[in-house]
This record gives sequence, C-alpha cells and structure tokens, in this order.
Amino acid sequence: MRIDYHSLQPVVLCFISAVLVAACTGGRIEDPPADSATARTDPLSPTEGKQWPLLADGHRGGHAWSRYCADQADDAALPPDPRSLVQPGLNEGKAVYFNAYWKNCHVDAAPADAAPTTCGEWKARIERGATLMKGNGAIGAGGNFSGDFSDLVPGGYATATAYNNIWRSWDSGLTERPEDYDQLLAERWGMSLPTERNPYPLPGEDPNENNGGSGQLPMGFTQIREPDGTWTGKIAETCHICHSGQIGEPDEAKLPGAIYGATGLSDLGTMSRDMLTAGYVLAAPLAILNRVRGTGSITNFQIFGALTLANPEYTLDYLPHWLAMQNSASTGTEDIPIWWNYGHRPLKFFDGGQPADAQRIAMSAFTPALANNPYPGNMPAAFAWIEEHDQDGVAWLLNLSSPTYPGAINTSLATQGAILFHTKDLWAETANSSRRRPDGGNGSCASCHGAYSPYFVNNPEFLDSPELEGIAGYIVPADIIGTDLARLEANDQEVSQSWEEDWFGYPEQTGTENDCGDQNLDRIRGERENGYLAPPLYGVWASSPYFHNGSVPDVWSVLKSSDRPDIWRRNSKPNTTGLNVVMGYDTRFERAYDQDKLGWQYERIACGNTDAIPLLECDPQNEGDTPLAEQLMTQLYENLGLGWNIPSAIQIPLTNAQIERRKVYNTALYSQSNSGHTFTDVLTDREREAIIEYLKTL
Repeated sequence: MRIDYHSLQPVVLCFISAVLVAACTGGRIEDPPADSATARTDPLSPTEGKQWPLLADGHRGGHAWSRYCADQADDAALPPDPRSLVQPGLNEGKAVYFNAYWKNCHVDAAPADAAPTTCGEWKARIERGATLMKGNGAIGAGGNFSGDFSDLVPGGYATATAYNNIWRSWDSGLTERPEDYDQLLAERWGMSLPTERNPYPLPGEDPNENNGGSGQLPMGFTQIREPDGTWTGKIAETCHICHSGQIGEPDEAKLPGAIYGATGLSDLGTMSRDMLTAGYVLAAPLAILNRVRGTGSITNFQIFGALTLANPEYTLDYLPHWLAMQNSASTGTEDIPIWWNYGHRPLKFFDGGQPADAQRIAMSAFTPALANNPYPGNMPAAFAWIEEHDQDGVAWLLNLSSPTYPGAINTSLATQGAILFHTKDLWAETANSSRRRPDGGNGSCASCHGAYSPYFVNNPEFLDSPELEGIAGYIVPADIIGTDLARLEANDQEVSQSWEEDWFGYPEQTGTENDCGDQNLDRIRGERENGYLAPPLYGVWASSPYFHNGSVPDVWSVLKSSDRPDIWRRNSKPNTTGLNVVMGYDTRFERAYDQDKLGWQYERIACGNTDAIPLLECDPQNEGDTPLAEQLMTQLYENLGLGWNIPSAIQIPLTNAQIERRKVYNTALYSQSNSGHTFTDVLTDREREAIIEYLKTL
C-alpha cells in the first residue's frame, strides 16, 4: 500500500493507526488503545507480520559506531558511517527529504588522520579524544590555542595566583576571597563545576604536593601539566567555555547535572573581562563574541581565518579572500550547537556550510599557535598537530549521547504525537495552502528533522534504509523557514569563497567530488537554495533555547509563534549567599523547567523596565520594532564582519547590573529576531501537546 502523503488527512490516520486524532474527534485527541504504544501490525509495516513500536526505547544521539561496537570485539570491522549514505538521489519520493549530502574530507589521508576501520580503533580514538577534549588537568589535555603543550607564551594562560585574585575586580563589595569562591566564579561566568575533579592550587598551595590543588575549576578551564605529570599552576581555557552546560543539580535523580556538549550557559563577555584582569591576553575584549549570556558569534570566520592567514604556506593565496570577506556582515547572535547530534548530520553549522567530515575546523580553537618549542608562530607545525589529533577529538565528540528525559511521560499522548510528527502534512492545512512547501518529503515534522519512531524508521515509504534513523539532512530554503536572515546573509559568497584557499576548508580537494569547501558556495551547491539546516532532535528537551540564534525559549513557542516573547530573560538561580554577587541561570529541573512547554522558565521583560533593558535597545511605543539606535548600528554590522565585536570591546561589563542585563534576550536587536517556523501555527493546542510529549521520548 503506497500512501499519498500530500493528501493524507487525519481521518485516514484513524483507520491506519487505530488512533483518533483531531479531525475525527471534533478537535480533540483521544487516548489510543493501551497496546498501541508498544507495537502495531498493519499496512504501514514493511515486513509481513512484523511489529514495530511507535515509541523507541534508547538510541539517544551519539554515533552508530558506538552503538555497534558496544558488543563487538575490537577487531570487528566498522560498518559504513550512516551519514555517508546521504548522497544525491537518496530517499527520492520518500517521506523524509534530504538535500544536504555527505562529503569525505579524508581522501588519501595520512594514517594518523585516517578514519578508523575497526571497533578497537574507534574505541581508542574516543579514549584519546576524551583526554584531549575534557580537560580536568589530565596529562595531554588540550587548551585553547595551546594544543596539548605545557610551555606557553605569556598571556596564553593565567597563573593560579592571578586566578585566585579575580574577585578583587568584582563590583561586589568583597573585602576577602569568599569561602565558596569556586562556585561563585562558576555562577558569575555561567559555567558548571564538573563532577570529575578539575583541580587548581588555592592560595599558598603547591599543586605538586596535593595532586593539583584543592580548588575546583569550571568545565571551561584546565590546569596544564607537563608530560611527566608535573602540575604547572598554569590555567588555560578549553572548548567548554562555550560547549558545556548543566541540566539539573547534582542531587536531582535521573539528571546529568554538568554535561559536555549541551547548550551553553556562559557569559563570554564577563568571563573574558575577568580573565583579562588575570593576565590572560586571549580574553582581549575584541574577542568578546556574545551579547546575550549563553550565545556567541560562533562562526566568526573573520577571526578564525587569521589562523590560515598566519601560515606562510597559504598567506599569498588566502590573503585576497580574507580581505574580501572583511566587508561581509557580522553573523551576530548564535545559539551554541548541540554536540550529541553531530553524528546525525551529513553537514554542520546552522547553514550547513561545512561537511560533518571537515574535522580540522572542529579543532581550530586548539591550534597550538601560542605554545613554545617548536612554536609559537610555526603555523605549518601547528596545522600538522591538528591533523594528528582531530580524528581523536571528533571521535569523543561523536560518542556523546543526549540525556534521557527525567520526568513522567504520557505514553498514550506521546504515541499520538509520534504519528502526528511523522505523518501530519502541515501544508495540507488551509492556513498554509498559499505558502511554498518543501520540494520533497511528506510535509511533516519528520520530513525536515528526520524519522525516529521504529514504526516509521522501518517503513520504506519513509527511509531507504533504517540506518538513516534520526539523520537530518535538509537545508530549508530561507523563504520557507523564515527565521532571522542575519547569520545566513553574513556568510555570503565572499565568505564561502574564502574557504577555497583556507586550510580548514581542505583546499587540496577543491573541485573533486569530495570538495569539502563551503557547501553554500554557488559552484558546490548547484541549484539548491541556501537556508538553514534542520537539526536532529535527540535530546531536544534539553537544548533550550531554540532556533539558530536562541531567540525562542521553549518548544511550545516554536510550534505556536503568537506565544513567543519579544523581550525575555531566563530565570536565575536564587541568591542565598548573602553576598552582592551575580548568579547564573537556574538549572534545577524541578524548580526551573517547564515540562509542559519544554524549556527553561523565563520572565517577560517590558520595554519600560530600564533596570533590565536600556531604552536605547527598545521602543516603548512599538515594542518588538527595531529601535533607532539599533538601526544605526545595524549599518555597521551589515558592512563589517568584525563590527559585532566593536561594541563589546567598548561596553566591557564592569558592574553587576551590566552583567545582569546580558541575561536579557531582545528580539528587536540585530540577528535576534524570533520570526519564522510559522507553518506549525496550523496545529491545534492539543496536537502541540501530543508532539511535545513525543519529543520527550527522543
């Protein structure tokens, strides 16, 4: 039985799934039969008599190789990477649509940079990558712009003594180092203290007499060690200043607490300001890439391109491209990408600009440009270090999986949500009839975001192969998705062309079938329109806020645009210290998480509240419109790639009030619009409830 998905109506679903949905019940969704959440046998099943559950049990992100190797011997050969199956022609005419394709960036790679071929090699890479990427004072841990080296140039690290005295620059009235300094510093910066030991020496301590010291660094920092294990008392940044988070408190059962690869919570501006007082020159104000706590200008290629520019092997060819893209716009505010879904994307970055197999850029922050012996400044050697380590670092990243939803789930409602998610044609609704629909797929949520329910994953009407479970490979054209265009327009053809000669874009493969340059370059993308890559949805409950710029606080508001706040602020943790200090976002699930709307709780901010938002950044008469001052600044942002950084360099957060304002998200500002994804407005509230309940199971 072949289904015409473009004409599928809820009344048909009543017969094929034995579940009454909205049109069959006068706008209400009724509970299905008790056994429908576990297994079904009907014409949708691909195998005669085979029963497939509508709700999956397990498989929460990560990479297929980790699941495969869990019960395999080390000499077992790895199967093909499921993402490599995503090639032109895949899934033609099927319910899930793909237009973003896998590229092999490691053709003829040297052995150290070649992909693993056995489970033993895969596990070994994960283990080495964990040492490099996690930090925690491990021998061989990586640091930003220092690789895994211990001999660094001044300004490339902070001494423990300076770190211990950061509190002296706070606007808090403190007269002595507070007793709970580590926790207060983590709160102020929006970082988490890891569950594993991450030591540094407290005042008067010798780190080599007490195994690194009795202090605890936040996840974004690590104490450097010599190759022989000697502790140095030097403190360096890691990738986790952005790519770490916290979901729940340590005493909350079924919650991970501090977690790698989650949506960021950090205030890079405040952290940079504080670390600069500790002599960490890398924290220079020009590199303050965020306006709102928990976000950042993640793809600021004008800055990262300087690494290739500094390499004399590439300078002459790359310089014209680097200069040309300085007039490209600023990408502005971006949400921090979720790492545990990396293994389910053939392309990466919000616009699908880079192949997922382009691993050099994943290690760019670790480029050992500030390490002595044989560095600093020896960029050819620094790039060689990346080639030796990027497979390991990315293997650890790919191995991460999303946390399980800790609350109760209404399986009856989730079952109906699974059906709606995979089969409801949003464009068949009258309110969407005049809108342009995607060029393929069945018009459902799964059409863009991938199939997850075993009931549909194992149906050849949805996927060419069950190996494609959870893979999302659709770049939605800008006029269909409708979200803020600043980030998309900033990475224009000048930026794309810069990757033709940028070492991080694999110029050695330019023009081949595995061209790993910017996939949005006209020459590479062909007839595909540029837009935003629909993300996989494993752990979506734990990845608030939403959209590429983090402008929407919960899933409910993603699905119902009229409920989105214009100016809002996520709730902060209660201050029970008795001190005048800044607290981070509240991460206690039982208190701060909205289980109905699927997102962290927040408060709406009125434009007249000058304590929270200056009047220059809003218009009391026309709330939601771009204020005049921001209109003027937009001219700078749209014509200078580093323009976004200039106000940050001027407006260094000095006072607690200024830091608190950085928690406010104002959708009227450049790059921060909460527009788009309005095709889901056709859902009824009860349908939204069902889909949200289903998303809790992913």
